[in-house]
Amino acid sequence: MRMLLPLLVLSCASKDTTTGDSAAPAERPVLAPPEDGDGFQMAMYGTAPAFSEVWLCSVYPLPVEAVGLTAVQSVEYNQNEGTHHFTLSALGFSLGGTATDSPIEHGTYDCNELYSDSTLMEEAIMVFGGQGDAQGEMIFPEGTVANVPATIDVLHEVHYVNPTPDDVEIYSEINAYTVPQTSVEKSMWGGSVRDENIEIPANSVHTEWSRCVFNEDVDVLVLAGHQHELGTLFTIAPYDGETGEVGEVFFSNDDWHTPEITQYDPPRIVPAGQGFEWTCEWNNTTDDVVIYGNESTDEMCNMAVVFRPTVGMLSLTAECEVVETSDGVLWESD
Repeated sequence: MRMLLPLLVLSCASKDTTTGDSAAPAERPVLAPPEDGDGFQMAMYGTAPAFSEVWLCSVYPLPVEAVGLTAVQSVEYNQNEGTHHFTLSALGFSLGGTATDSPIEHGTYDCNELYSDSTLMEEAIMVFGGQGDAQGEMIFPEGTVANVPATIDVLHEVHYVNPTPDDVEIYSEINAYTVPQTSVEKSMWGGSVRDENIEIPANSVHTEWSRCVFNEDVDVLVLAGHQHELGTLFTIAPYDGETGEVGEVFFSNDDWHTPEITQYDPPRIVPAGQGFEWTCEWNNTTDDVVIYGNESTDEMCNMAVVFRPTVGMLSLTAECEVVETSDGVLWESD
């Protein structure tokens, strides 16, 4: 499980993608970078041609001069109105929390081609992401940070659909505000838990669910769901791995294009052996069976979860392990 949300793309065409010191497109909101010592900015730009869907990926070094770990306390972003999603993922990051060699050269890529190697999808670790809104921010609980090695490479991803007859200049600017390591009490971790055995019959309303349980005690900070355009409803309910009991739905989203990313304050306490049931509903109005995949004609049913350890500063081994699905098939990531 990695905090990476793979999304669909129909085609991808872009201009050179650069980091924060390049000229941004004119006549639109601009996010000023943090003051020196307060944080850093990550940015990428591109073009969505008329009547196109683009999935842009830029790989570049994390723009910080520090060594060791960088403690991010809050994040602010600025992007095109109607952007389907953006994500920031860490490359060359080991489970021991140290930086290793990045597997990809710096530059601009068609994400659909980049993710054709499923190994990258498993190894990239999402640090932050957003969907839908043009501007937003996320402030983590005091003392709780995302601790990121300063020497990693960033995989900056943007997905945008342009239904207009004019080219659209794409921009994605993210400010990360940092705090000293002396202020850190706990570090966050997270992942995207997926069902890759989806089969939606033609001309039907169809529902599938999956259940996962945590292998360690955690405090859940953020939850989100992800579907493609046939998706009509995504829900999450508590699941007791010992009794098999499913509780009442507490998370619900009926907008596949701009799904809610929900932050919990105070966090939801989830002991080991407990977890969630997430359910996806689709309305397949086509004459074809639709299955899981990255293409625009495919579907997804992914739950994203960000958490911190209940005890201790950091756990890189905690995860929500899938134990049951509606079709009886458990997806194996390896």
